[in-house]
Amino acid sequence: MKNLKIISHPVVEHNLSIMRDKNTGQVDFKNSLDRISYILAAETYASSGLESKTVNTPFKKIEGSKIKDRIIILPILRAGLGLTRGFIDLYPEAVTSHIGIYRDEESLKPVKYYFRFPKLKDKANVHVIIIDPMIATGGSVNFTIEYLLNMGIKKISVASLLCAPEGINAINNRFNRSEKKSIEIITCSLDEKLNEKGYIVPGLGDAGDRMFGT
Repeated sequence: MKNLKIISHPVVEHNLSIMRDKNTGQVDFKNSLDRISYILAAETYASSGLESKTVNTPFKKIEGSKIKDRIIILPILRAGLGLTRGFIDLYPEAVTSHIGIYRDEESLKPVKYYFRFPKLKDKANVHVIIIDPMIATGGSVNFTIEYLLNMGIKKISVASLLCAPEGINAINNRFNRSEKKSIEIITCSLDEKLNEKGYIVPGLGDAGDRMFGT
C-alpha cells in the first residue's frame, strides 16, 4: 500500500502479542504500549530534516547535525495519549498538541470538540505527527489531516500501533493520489479487516479502554 511503512522488529512483535491477548491486564498492556512507542517514534522521526551544526569534540572541531524541523506531535484523544511516551522521551524538544474528535451519531461524520496547537509564524519546516493507536475506518485521521492541510501544514506523518486495510485505503484514496500530496503512515501491523461493528480483526479490542482501565 502506498506510503505505508510496517515496522518489523522482534521487540514490537513480542509486545504487540502481549497486548492482543484478551487476558492481559491494564498494567502489562500499558507497559507493552510504552515499549513499542519508542520504536514507533524512532521510525517516525527518521523522516525529519537535518541541518549542519559545528561540534567541538575533546579532540577536534567537526560538522555534526541537528534536527531542522519543528516537530509537533498530535495525539488524537483519548487513546493517542498512550503512544506519546516514546515520542517525548526520544525528542523532548517536540511540542505536544491535542485534538479531540467524536463521530456524530446521525450523520456519522467526525466532529472536532477540542484542539490545541502552537501559534506558528513560519510553517516551512514544521513536521506534524498524528498519533492514533488504531486506524480502523480512517475517519478521524482523515479529518485531522484535512484540518492540518487547511492550516497550511505541508509535512504530515501518521503513527499508529495497528491498522485495518479499510482505513489505510481511505487515507490513500483521499490524500495519496499524487506525489505532491503524500502522507506517510507508520504502523506496527496491518491487520485483516474490520468486523460488522467497526472493530479491527484480529486487533486487540478497544485500545483506550484497555489502556486506561475504563
